[in-house]
Amino acid sequence: MIARNSKFLAFVILMCVSFLFKANAAQNPDWLKKYQEHEQFGDVFVVKMIEKSGDAYSSFLVDKNGNKLTPAYRDIGKFSNGLAEFVTFENHHGALGMHGYINKSGKIIIPPIYRGAGEFKDGITYVMYPKGRQFGLTYLDTLGKEVYKIPVELFPNDFLIGKAQAAYVAYHDCQEDFIWYVNGNLTTLNWNFGRYTEIDIKKAKEPFRFYYHGKFGIVDKNLILRVPVALDDIDLIYKHSGRGLARVKYGNKFGYVSSKTGEIVIPFLYDDTQKPSLGRYWVKKGNKWGCINKKGETVIPFLYDYAGRFMDENRASVSLNGKFGHIDTTGKITTPIIYQSASYFKHGVAMIQLNDKYAYIDTRGKVITKTWFSEAEPFREDMVVTEKYGVFYDMSPDGSFQFKGFSSAWKATLIIVLLFILALVPKRIFSRFKAAKTKNG
Repeated sequence: MIARNSKFLAFVILMCVSFLFKANAAQNPDWLKKYQEHEQFGDVFVVKMIEKSGDAYSSFLVDKNGNKLTPAYRDIGKFSNGLAEFVTFENHHGALGMHGYINKSGKIIIPPIYRGAGEFKDGITYVMYPKGRQFGLTYLDTLGKEVYKIPVELFPNDFLIGKAQAAYVAYHDCQEDFIWYVNGNLTTLNWNFGRYTEIDIKKAKEPFRFYYHGKFGIVDKNLILRVPVALDDIDLIYKHSGRGLARVKYGNKFGYVSSKTGEIVIPFLYDDTQKPSLGRYWVKKGNKWGCINKKGETVIPFLYDYAGRFMDENRASVSLNGKFGHIDTTGKITTPIIYQSASYFKHGVAMIQLNDKYAYIDTRGKVITKTWFSEAEPFREDMVVTEKYGVFYDMSPDGSFQFKGFSSAWKATLIIVLLFILALVPKRIFSRFKAAKTKNG
């Protein structure tokens, strides 16, 4: 019984091996034997011929009968979205090792004019090319039309051609990439993400900000890198951002990216910034403050040594040559710049200081208090405490005030006077009593 089963099992194994051999022969016809590598994509094959010395190799696209559909190329990559990257020996301008794309008929769809490229994914790929002293990167669709170009020129210290190193895979030029070392860490202009990171990126409501060895980059949900991994800081908690823009830093300069698209809207021009208000962005350049709008257009000239936020009253405190005043969002001076200090507006009122005395003004710059105080503070609530000659008053936004109390110095003085009186009165009473007794005696 065991012998019969063994014979039957051997027969089944022999039939399976025979079937696999025939299937393999059908899938791998004889003409494939002259090639050292091949990969099938439907009815076409990408084949590679490598010289025994290993010094020379070439690739072809062939049909199922082994007929060549292309001339010899250095390499042909995988087909994706109907196109495959290929690398030339020499293009029509005489440049070596340039990258382009062909279809399954061998027709060139995107000419070989790029120094690097990648596989298509969801109808989009990237290509790399020299751009001045740097490498540039652009995303293309399957027709070769530009989808987005990374503004590498805004990062002049990065992605330099002279510092790039080519990472090769033997005999597979389509898999080469350019890398750089920044502070000892490897980085690249192109960026590929893991499967689970891609899921997070596509679920994100805003462009995805990511961190890598001290640098930040921004990628959108289509996996298009809007900002390369070169940023030194991103205002992730919106301390200095708002109104649809997020502050970013490159080197020691600040700019802004769109919170919606992740694209750089305002380049790295500024030494400092403030949180925007009323559609105005206070930015510092050349040690002076000025205002830009969300397009980066200058709306208030760079004149001021200090600038405060615009408040609901459409006013901001500014300083020029050591003096303070107020301007509105058009840059018009609404409070003369003549004061020692000028606070923000609250309840339509701001505190000013002149000759070491304090008062309050309205949005027209008119003083609304009948007196000047020795101490005061800006309005935060409905009332504020002021002081004059050691007497405290509750001040209202309409300029009226009422007595609140005395200062500690006044209270101490009153106590001393009272004690002096209390000490003096018994003595005088005793003196009078003694004098009266002597007279009667």
